[in-house]
Order: sequence, then structure tokens, then C-alpha cells
Amino acid sequence: MKNHERSLQAYLVVVRRLRNLASTDETNHGFEELLKAVEPNSSVFHTVRMMQLELFVLFKDWKGAMLCLTKAPDTRKEYQGMNVSVRGMFLEALVHLKTSKYAGSWLARRKGKRKAIKTLQRLNRLVEQGNDHVRHYMHILLAECYALEGNARAAENNFKAAISIAELLGFLHDKAQAHDLASAWYNAQGKKYWADFHFECSQNLYAEWGATAKTQ
Repeated sequence: MKNHERSLQAYLVVVRRLRNLASTDETNHGFEELLKAVEPNSSVFHTVRMMQLELFVLFKDWKGAMLCLTKAPDTRKEYQGMNVSVRGMFLEALVHLKTSKYAGSWLARRKGKRKAIKTLQRLNRLVEQGNDHVRHYMHILLAECYALEGNARAAENNFKAAISIAELLGFLHDKAQAHDLASAWYNAQGKKYWADFHFECSQNLYAEWGATAKTQ
């Protein structure tokens, strides 16, 4: 099987999971079988890992996402200068922030946050260069950073900004994800009304996007 055929297979694995046509175990097995068939650190390897990471993050399996990063520590290696590289930076930083929340030591939490801050600095430079299509990523990460610090107002403002910008840019799946993350944060704050509001928004957007597995 040629590399482009394996990449296509990986996309099909993702679609089947999003459409609820395959279980989590079936999906992970499909990814691992593809990874066995390609050269480690090849472009196809990183493509498959990137798509696997996308699903872990989408379904908020932060332990699985961190394990995925551990197996492929730089998902952007083959994609410097491309949009997928920016997406990779965002996903990595989000995973580090989410897992640092549950880290057992202060040092581990600090390490995760520092990695996210480096990504924020890169994203900010891209925005300053006129790449406004990454601004919503920056606000999501800022929201999660402020959530870790306990700064509720700043976290809330950045979640709102991320949602508004994703809507303005027409990024349906990013808007759904921003609502989803905001819902989880409001729920942790004990604000049931806003948690339910953002959850319902995310459900409607995921359905519109075609990710029926997220609306079960």
C-alpha cells in the first residue's frame, strides 16, 4: 500500500469514529495497524499520529492524548510552515495544560504550563504577522491558562473571544470545540446554567459538522 493510500485510510478511520460507525477500541486499533506499516518519523507516521491526537482531544481523553504525544513528541516535524503545524502546536499546548491540571507535583504543573506559554508566544507572533486565522487558538489556550491560575473572569472572557472569532472565521468545528471546553470549565465552576448553555451549543455545532459521535 502506498503512503497516500495509508493517509487516506487514516482519514477514513477518523470519519468512521466521528460518525459513530466505529468504537474507540476499533479506532485505536486501526491507527496502530497503520503505524506498524509505515516508517517511524515519516510524514505518513506523523499524519496518522496527528489524526489520532485530534480524536483524543475531541473526545477529551487527555491521558490518551498525552500518551500519543509521548509516542510522537513532535507532531509538527514534517509540517513546518503549514496550517497543520499551527494546529499541531495548539493541540500539544492544550494537552499539556489539561494534563498539568491533574499533575501530582507543582513542578509537573509548571512544566506543562511553560510548554503552553511557549506555544502562545508563537501564536502571538503569527497574529502580529497578520495571521488572524489562528487568533481563536490563542484565546482558547489563554482561557485554559487563566483557568489553571483561578482567574475566572479572564478565563471566561477568553472563552467568549475564542467562540466569537471562530464564528467570524467560519470555523465550525473550532467553535464547537470552544463551546465544549467552555462548558467543561463552567461545570467545574459549579455554574450549571452556563455549562448547559455551552454544552447545547457544542452539541448543535457538532451535529451540523457531522460529528454525530459527539452528540450521543
